[in-house]
Amino acid sequence: MNYSKMKKIISVVLIAIGAIALLSEIATSTKNYYIQIVGVIALMLGVFMVNSKVNSKTKHVQDEYFEEE
Repeated sequence: MNYSKMKKIISVVLIAIGAIALLSEIATSTKNYYIQIVGVIALMLGVFMVNSKVNSKTKHVQDEYFEEE
């Protein structure tokens, strides 16, 4: 499997885990805040992985950044 496909699968799984954890805690009468925290963290990690497309600067030519004297 390539990296982008694995990243999408992991992000969808994290979003699903976070959504299920939060929805189950909304439905219960006794609140467990640890499950809510884990749900929010999983949801935010999944959304971050979907939205992040950061490329490394090392791929660019380094000569562009030096000024000629």
